[in-house]
Order: sequence, then structure tokens, then C-alpha cells
Amino acid sequence: MERLRHSDYAGLLDFVAELQEPVPLAEFGGHLVKSTARLLPGAIIAFDQIEEASGQYRFDHNCPLSGAELERLFSRLKELYRQNPIHSYIQRGGRETVVDISNLTSQRDFQKTDFYQDIFRPIGLRHQVNVLLPRGGWINSMTINRDRPVSGRIQALLALASRHIAAAHRTACLLEELAGTSTPQQTRSLLTPREIQVVEWLGEGKRNSEIAVILGCSPRTIDKHVENILRKTGAETRTAAVRTSKGRGEGTNT
Repeated sequence: MERLRHSDYAGLLDFVAELQEPVPLAEFGGHLVKSTARLLPGAIIAFDQIEEASGQYRFDHNCPLSGAELERLFSRLKELYRQNPIHSYIQRGGRETVVDISNLTSQRDFQKTDFYQDIFRPIGLRHQVNVLLPRGGWINSMTINRDRPVSGRIQALLALASRHIAAAHRTACLLEELAGTSTPQQTRSLLTPREIQVVEWLGEGKRNSEIAVILGCSPRTIDKHVENILRKTGAETRTAAVRTSKGRGEGTNT
């Protein structure tokens, strides 16, 4: 592994700290791209999530292109992604986590592909390193794209970061599964009796300050209960938390 600088380790610590915050799978790609762009300034970062069986393709990125240019790029990307050497590498059962496509094919052969001519060449890119994330039935790859070879130092940094990226991705996938399979009864079982009381009053449209008066505690305590409720239910809003914990049937306070 190439020797890293003190600033690299400092940046990696900040990067890992950002990834510790659990986010829904729908937001994971954007969160990962932004965090990685801060770790590797100047690189074009993308995160591709492809379910080939259904044709679902999500593309998060920091490409500095106009709306029309992005629409054209994404349209061609969905048509041509199988020409990327990383696709055949995955299909052959490649097991490395960090993969430089220059190790899979020559630059000359790569430049002959429509993928290079229609995706890379228009935005001045020539090289790509992939960080592959396992998920059954999906191709998940974060890519570092540059106009020059990705240095050994950056690849060493990605190798260290990759295990944290994979862990954060597993958490996002788990949150997705829980959101789709948990019943309201199962969700409520995760809440403390006090948190269930708070959910009931949230369902009545009460503000945190009003709930604090009703339950005889401080607004700060209610803020903390609401924070825990959102985390445990995987909800993004108070309304969604109530819906998740109570289902379609509405409870009442007595």
C-alpha cells in the first residue's frame, strides 16, 4: 500500500464520521457522493445502483453538466453500461473491492467502445476506479473518474475507506428492508412506553412544547423522545413516524 499523508488520514476520519449517520437507501447515493467529493476534491464521483432484472437504474453523481447534457448522458449510460469493463469483471465473479479498469483492459481498447466515446470523452474523462458494494441481484459501484490515472495514494485511501462504505451501504439496505417488512406492531415494540405516549400525542397534532406540558417534562426531553422515535421507525417526519407505528388504524388517548 502506498504511503499516505497525515492529511489523508485526517480526511478519512472525517469521511468515516459522515458515513456513521444512517440514511435511507434512497438518499444513500447522494450522501456518499458528497462525502467522497470532500475526501477526493476535483474528482468526478458517481454511484450506480443497477437491478438488471427489472432495468431499475439509479445514478447519483457530481457531474458539472446542464440538465439537457445530464439527461443525454444518463440515457446513453443506461444503454451502454455493459460495455464498461467493470461489468464483465463482475459477471466473471471478480472479488476485488477496489478495481481500476486500466487493469482490466488497455486504454486503446477502452477508447474503441461506445461507452468511452459517448460517456467519457464528452466530459474529458479517461480513467476510472470502482469501489464495488455487494447486494444480491444488484450491481452497486461507486466510481472515481478522472482525466488522468488515479494515483496509488488515492487507491490506497479508497481501500481503507471501502470497508466503511460497505458497512454504511449495508445499514441503508437494512433500513430499506425494515421499512418494507415491519408491521406497526413490530415497530411499536421498539419504542419505550414513554415514546409510545409521545407518538400518540403527535398523532393528535400536538407540538413538542404542548406534549411536554401534558406529560410533565421539559420540551428538551420531548425533543429527544421524538429524535429516538424517528430513528427507531426509520421515518423522516413526525407524520411518517405516527403512520409507521400505528398503521392505517388510528389510536386514541384516554
